[in-house]
Amino acid sequence: MKLKQKGDLFLLYGLGFFLLWEWLRPMEYITNTGHVHYFVYFLLLTLCLYFFQVRPWVGFLLKLLIIYCLLFLVFGKGSSGFGGWSYLFLQDSIDNIKLLLTRQFDGLSDLFRTGLLYILIWIVAYLFQYWVEVKRNIFVFFMMTIFYISVLDTFTKYDAKWAIVRIVSIGFILLGLLFFKRLLEKEKIQMPFKAKWKWTFPLVILVGISVFIGYMSPKAGPIWPDPVPFIQSQADNVLPRNNELSRIGYGEDDSSLGGPFLPDDRVVFEAEAPTQQYWRVETKDVYTGKGWETSKGQSSHENIQSGEYIPIDPLMNNEHKETQEAHITMKIPYPHVLIPYGFTTVKGNEDGFFQYDARLNKLRSFNEQNKAVELEQYTVTYQDTDVSMEQMREVSHDTIDSQMEEWMESYIQLPDSLPERVKELAHEIMSDEDNWFDKAKAVERYFKNGEFTYNQSEVPVPERDQDYVDQFLFETKLGYCDNFSTSMVTMLRAEGIPARWAKGYSHGQYKPENGKYEVTNNNAHSWVEVFFPTEGWVPFEPTIGFQNTVSYAYDEQDNVTSPDSSDPQSSEPEEQANEEPKEDENEEVQQKEQENPGSAKKETISLKEYQKYFIYLLIALMIIGFLLYMTRRKWIPYYWLYVYKQNFDQERLIEAYGKLLKQLARVGVKREKGQTLRDFAAYVDAYYETKDMGILTMNYEKLVYQSPSSEQIDLNATKELWENLIKKATG
Repeated sequence: MKLKQKGDLFLLYGLGFFLLWEWLRPMEYITNTGHVHYFVYFLLLTLCLYFFQVRPWVGFLLKLLIIYCLLFLVFGKGSSGFGGWSYLFLQDSIDNIKLLLTRQFDGLSDLFRTGLLYILIWIVAYLFQYWVEVKRNIFVFFMMTIFYISVLDTFTKYDAKWAIVRIVSIGFILLGLLFFKRLLEKEKIQMPFKAKWKWTFPLVILVGISVFIGYMSPKAGPIWPDPVPFIQSQADNVLPRNNELSRIGYGEDDSSLGGPFLPDDRVVFEAEAPTQQYWRVETKDVYTGKGWETSKGQSSHENIQSGEYIPIDPLMNNEHKETQEAHITMKIPYPHVLIPYGFTTVKGNEDGFFQYDARLNKLRSFNEQNKAVELEQYTVTYQDTDVSMEQMREVSHDTIDSQMEEWMESYIQLPDSLPERVKELAHEIMSDEDNWFDKAKAVERYFKNGEFTYNQSEVPVPERDQDYVDQFLFETKLGYCDNFSTSMVTMLRAEGIPARWAKGYSHGQYKPENGKYEVTNNNAHSWVEVFFPTEGWVPFEPTIGFQNTVSYAYDEQDNVTSPDSSDPQSSEPEEQANEEPKEDENEEVQQKEQENPGSAKKETISLKEYQKYFIYLLIALMIIGFLLYMTRRKWIPYYWLYVYKQNFDQERLIEAYGKLLKQLARVGVKREKGQTLRDFAAYVDAYYETKDMGILTMNYEKLVYQSPSSEQIDLNATKELWENLIKKATG
């Protein structure tokens, strides 16, 4: 295709890109989706592949590779390199395909859902290419875009005022240009390139003036009232009275769990941390059959100064472990302090002190008057939490002494009213394992077998004589993190394994623009902690769509399969004890070299820096590709001259003749439909004022139709004719 013809298509694709971009813009306003710019990059690259008419199979592979790289940039942060993440990606895909086949759509991980969105963008880009290049009409897509944006403007917080202006302007210009192309093709009119621009320019001016007048003109008020309040009121009337909706977020009363809730995307805090963390607020140890309470008894409330060591996770602390810092900025202040695993100290309350409640494992801040104070900013330090799998797998009931058994009593407590079938199910799930760690992992896997569904809006409240866990395990199999975590703690305790219920926040959504994790009320979450004598309280995550951030040290002598290999990998969970699973980035996989364990160091990927170089590389490749494509008629002949320099036999002559015809077409010397080779050869000779093409064509026809021997044709002379012609065909 000529450069001038490409210029027409370039304008259409450019306008189409901005029109398709309007479908992606609202995502960052009405959803918790992060890294929206990556979707825009993918859309641009996909349209470029269609514009340059890359071979379908090459374009298919390139688009798959681009999707894979973009997913790695978002979800591969903190993983053990590209290779390690590839295994996790494959495992996650298999697990999520199983969930798709069982229609467990709420359990899909954010990694998998993001991949599906990339595929959807791919399909839309293909449809746009079909509408532009084949149908020459995008009216249906244009109206769909207006309808989509109008609905979002009406029913969400997205302000589409300027979006409508952009869509109408771009859409009418596209419709005009495509109509003009259809007219030229129908009438078989050949119009010079400059003449087309003389038609396009007035079209753009006319559309611009029309849109400007429409925007500036006075407008009548709405004929119908706002439908949103009416729809909300009807929805409230439909909601059953016993399923009153509560608002998601942190609360202290967990005595009565269950029921639906409303999402809340208000930001609670921002954490500037080197790695993703679960932020624990408190733990509870007494299960009542309806919810959680704290065991009674006195708790030490010793005053602790800013920067002093606080023994919250003493077994996880080790002087040889690397220390990290996290800077917390509270947007909704609380008097409690957010605690990452491996916590050591907190700084930020210089004029007051902290108190640690050992019953709740809760840390609060106070002023000098002994009143709770809400800190706006503070810094916590913590150590890496690479708990030993070898040590945990050595723990079983046979290894526990009598003193430990006495201490464990409060953490294996269960209500007398707990149905026997809960205990029987727990024994059935864990009977094949011989240690506490594998038993806990077996329960984790059980909740991700496809039978359970993550749901926030249809979760019932147990009846008066009904156990909360029993209802979830045997009747509804539907709930959010409170259901999953409480059920796992209960089943572990039924087998005599000390466990407790932890609550706080998942790590939230990483914001590359400021290098912080943004944690909202939607990230309020609950999970499970299991006690191991050598490691302390280790978190486990049974909730579909979530993955805890504590890493394992694979220090066993035997080649033991990773405990999480069968669990669906999730990405950034965004909901939690009251939220829907969000993008939980992949669990950080650490492996220590057996020959020299001390030399193994964790690599943290700087997403911002990685993103910058990736963008630079893409831009450079696009520029190089564009230049190569636009100058292909100059350099391709010399490429073929090099290819056919040696071993120029009869078969290669036939092949080279076809390459010559393609090159002539690139420079505008095209063979018309139905035109014979000899007629075309005469046209070429007249065009270049030579006789070479006629002689070359005669030799070509002899080879193809008469199968002459090599003596009948002088191959060297024929090759020289071909070389002269293809050099002339450089434009």
